[in-house]
Amino acid sequence: MRNVQTKIFSILFSMTLFGSLISCEGPGSNNAAAALLGLDIPASATKAEALTRYADLAYESYNQAATDATSLLAALTTFTTTPNETNLTAARNAWVVARSSYLVTEAFRFSNGPIDADPGFCGAPGGSVYSGTDECEGAINAWPLDEVVIDNYINSLSSAPTFADIYAKNGDSTLASGSEGDTEKVVMTGYHAIEYLLWGQDNLSGGDNSTPGQRAATDFSGAGVPSYRRAYILAVTQGVIGHLQQIRDQWDPAVTSGIYRTDTFLASGNTDTSLKNIFDGLTAFMVQEWGGDRLSGVDSELQEDEHSCFSDTTKADFYYDAQGVYNIWTGHYSVKKGVNISTGAGLVNLLSSKNQGSVTSEIESARNTFCINLSNETTDPNYTASCPSGSLSHRYDQVIMHPTDSQHSVLENVGLLINTTLAQNVVRAKNVLGL
Repeated sequence: MRNVQTKIFSILFSMTLFGSLISCEGPGSNNAAAALLGLDIPASATKAEALTRYADLAYESYNQAATDATSLLAALTTFTTTPNETNLTAARNAWVVARSSYLVTEAFRFSNGPIDADPGFCGAPGGSVYSGTDECEGAINAWPLDEVVIDNYINSLSSAPTFADIYAKNGDSTLASGSEGDTEKVVMTGYHAIEYLLWGQDNLSGGDNSTPGQRAATDFSGAGVPSYRRAYILAVTQGVIGHLQQIRDQWDPAVTSGIYRTDTFLASGNTDTSLKNIFDGLTAFMVQEWGGDRLSGVDSELQEDEHSCFSDTTKADFYYDAQGVYNIWTGHYSVKKGVNISTGAGLVNLLSSKNQGSVTSEIESARNTFCINLSNETTDPNYTASCPSGSLSHRYDQVIMHPTDSQHSVLENVGLLINTTLAQNVVRAKNVLGL
């Protein structure tokens, strides 16, 4: 009888302690409480629920990116109508905001989705039509970019260009002949083309690049080349909006057939294939892009290997790539840290508490490494004037160009976290699900 009473007391104590831990620290501490008690909380979502949430997240993310790009276009319209330094700063600030919501979408890459599909959904047949069969990512975010090509093109014009004119010049070998000679860098459209037009070359400070580009508003004032530059930046921004809408529409929850979401991603019988594509895509994104090419400057020590080199906002590139992965993993849609715009079942909810591992905290750690603190990105949703200890507070290009910089090891360590530790743990999660 005494042993029975002891067991009953032990169970009641465990249940009370478990409930107490949850009630004191909130639902987010459930796994910690379960781990303390040696328990394993079962998965809380089905594969179908997680896939539907992923599709909804994709729609919401691309829709927000298109919305913010539309705000950028409005700021550029004001600036090109009245080209002065005040309006140029406002346009740059709008680019910083638009860039943040686009970067969050990058975690959807490499997963056989609409952003990378080839044949794809983007093009420039003329007028305000932006649909086609071209792969969309290259039209929106191709990098690296040889800025001299854009200057040479604008200087050669005799009338204002249309978006179809500009788009047709992507990869044009005749333009490459007057610059670095690399057709891969003949990038005429997308966010980085707009970035260059807003900031100009980042080659000041005696070649040490300690400031972003310092383009003057007068470059957009007057007839001839300045007027072509005005037409160019407006047309390219309209193109970004149009192409984002092509991708967004493939994820539209209001459409019942005829799009990627309905006919492929959520199609009957495709559940495991779609989930496998998501896990494989995230792993590829971590190894090849977010923790790969984007960090190539750590080894090369070249400012040319900085992703957003004209505006010097590259730390935001890393931060929001992490936020995008975090959104897919948790099922929450967030751009500003800690502010969930919507919630749902993420990949993590497919796993029991013991099988979730440390992926969530590793994504958070990678994200929080990058402190968005530069004076030209105060409109960034996560701007802060005070960087946490251990985060990257120095300018990104200065760190990669100077291996003796005291924060160089921060980049080396976060690279290993992303492309090795985190990527391996995502693969383990995929294997647990039998994908």
